Amino acid sequence: MKKYPFILVSLLVVAAAAALFLARDAQLQANQANTNDSQVAAEIPNEVSPPAHEDYMHAAETVDVKTEGATGDVVVAGANVKIDGEVQGYVMAAGANVSINAPVGNDLFAAGANVDVNAPIADNAMLAGSAVSIQKDATIGGNARIVGSSVDVMGRVMRNLKVAAANARVSSDVGGNADVRAERVVIDPGAVIHGRLTVYSPNEPVVSPEAQVFGGVDYHRSETNRSPGIRGWLIGWFIRFVWLSVLGLALVWLSSVWLNRVSETIKRDTGRSFLTGLIAVVAAPILCILLFVTVVGLPLGVILGGITIVALMLAGVFVSYFLGSWATSQLNRWQDSSVGKVLIGSLIVSFVIMLPWVGWLAKLVIVFFGVGAFLIERRDLFKTMRAQGLA
Repeated sequence: MKKYPFILVSLLVVAAAAALFLARDAQLQANQANTNDSQVAAEIPNEVSPPAHEDYMHAAETVDVKTEGATGDVVVAGANVKIDGEVQGYVMAAGANVSINAPVGNDLFAAGANVDVNAPIADNAMLAGSAVSIQKDATIGGNARIVGSSVDVMGRVMRNLKVAAANARVSSDVGGNADVRAERVVIDPGAVIHGRLTVYSPNEPVVSPEAQVFGGVDYHRSETNRSPGIRGWLIGWFIRFVWLSVLGLALVWLSSVWLNRVSETIKRDTGRSFLTGLIAVVAAPILCILLFVTVVGLPLGVILGGITIVALMLAGVFVSYFLGSWATSQLNRWQDSSVGKVLIGSLIVSFVIMLPWVGWLAKLVIVFFGVGAFLIERRDLFKTMRAQGLA
């Protein structure tokens, strides 16, 4: 459980970075479309009423979405995020404080320091934060998966509930099974679990005699410093997703053109990128060692080592951006958003490399493609500059 402070700090970093870059992308697109309109919109950043028939992406310090009956999806980020109008699509929300106060017609993805769900969610809910609560007026129509420091489930969950937390409290009606992994687990009076309650904890769960658990209680004692099952997997996945996203957003800020060039290289020279990356990853350490043992080659060894480290660090970002570009084209949404490509691609890559049995192989493939495309793009750029007399 000691990993939670790191995760929550990382979460806030991603939320803040996403807010900045989404705002930057939105501003750039608005400027291209209509400078005057963008200036007017900038004067009222705190209250948003997007068209009911469109998907909507927005970021600001305070975001209050008040659209009624929106048929599209909503993606928002900011320090304080509120959904006060009904959304028929899904909602993705990130911020320091996230409040869902109106019905959501599809899935809900929410992350923040404080996450409160106060309205019905038609399908699944995936929530992460320091303090996460599903209030009495809320209903989760599908499954609920929650990761947090303090988790309080009071609203009804129609299907299965999975919780990983330091402190978990359940006082709701759960239509399926409940899987709770926490240091302290409390099942309040009035709680009804129609399936089986499975608890992983160093301490025995406190189950009220007035609570109803129709499938029985299955308690497994676990050590405090271990991360069993789904909690350990979620922590590992989340850390990878956070840092891929942070690096990707940093590159978008520095040069989205560069990311696009490397992504196009992977698409255009797929086989050559893989082979170049394979050869480079195998040969670079050997060459560095040979150069380091010679006085004359030492500076070149340092340069080569630096390039190798940069390429290895950014390989996952390049592949994430490429996959994000592909995914947005398939979804026919957010094709012009570099931020959307980074976040969606990071989600795909972090999930794939965390898969059991094949995750290690996926890591190698990603490194080979990313490093190879990076080297090819740098070589092509150097050749172009030299042809123009710039190098």
